[in-house]
Amino acid sequence: MSSQNVTLIVDDQDTARIQYHCPVTKELVKSSYFDNTWTTIDSLSCGQQSGWFSHTFNGTQTRIWASASQFNQNYSVKIDDGPFLVQSGDGYYESPILEDGLHTVTYSAGAKSLSPALDYLTVTAGPSTQLLGRTVIVDDTEIAEYSGQWSVEPPTPFILSRSSALYKNTTHWTRTVGDTFTFHFNGNSVSVSGVVPNNAGAGNSSAAFIIDGTSTVVPLPSASNFVQPMTQFFHADLTAGTHTLVFNITELAPSHVFGVDFVLYNSSVDTLPKGSAVQAPVASSSGSKHHTRIIVGSVVGALAGLALVGFFLFLYKKSRSRNSKSPSRWNVVTEAKPEQ
Repeated sequence: MSSQNVTLIVDDQDTARIQYHCPVTKELVKSSYFDNTWTTIDSLSCGQQSGWFSHTFNGTQTRIWASASQFNQNYSVKIDDGPFLVQSGDGYYESPILEDGLHTVTYSAGAKSLSPALDYLTVTAGPSTQLLGRTVIVDDTEIAEYSGQWSVEPPTPFILSRSSALYKNTTHWTRTVGDTFTFHFNGNSVSVSGVVPNNAGAGNSSAAFIIDGTSTVVPLPSASNFVQPMTQFFHADLTAGTHTLVFNITELAPSHVFGVDFVLYNSSVDTLPKGSAVQAPVASSSGSKHHTRIIVGSVVGALAGLALVGFFLFLYKKSRSRNSKSPSRWNVVTEAKPEQ
């Protein structure tokens, strides 16, 4: 893959990795949510100190795709042993960049009447992150090899809520037979997901998915009356190893258009390759006090040093000023008296 950052995705119903701390309701839906599922609270206790859910991970950042039924509602999130910090918005949360290592994010919901829904969360991998067997998500903007007449502008303006939004709010749109992208990965499965607008017009559309030279042509879905994000166009299980996927539009009805949103693959490597770029940490809640002490100490030390230098300069200038205004002791001793 072309991106230097590797991002893992965790579905809301992955109970091996997401721990719910209060009664919840799990829902299965047809589309518009990752893996066709979402989870909501079922108790007011989800807003108390223990939080609604938590996720422990190795990495450098986490993002939580949750949504509230009303905008600008309060919810709280904490990292590690830090305090809960009040958030206001639509339920989405993005942590600061953290030191690579083990962290826990805890999310506390607001009032039960808001019916918040968790769809999925992501983790930015670091050198300590175990990748083997984990699902990696790659945004359409991180796929480097496009050819044809792709566009990043939607065919018609449409609005999606955060709960059913595009991943990272970006999509590559295809309207032309022959539009192609190529994706390289090391894994044992791969899938392509995208957006299907209201393709209600007559006609069939299809795409070829070519893995290591073997082509499979599949029909592309149609939607009616509403936009369907998070639609899976293709999935294949493979032997573990390095593979190349080529997506190619082979047939397109006159009124049809499709958006490629992201690619998923199941990783066959253990950790990030040596030398991979990792973002520098801004702060972690567990280590921020330590870093603050270091910074404050450095600043105080520097100020003290400057003050000392200034003090000596002051004494030096004062001494020179005094000497320039009075005769030197040598001149006083040797000065000859006038004759009487």
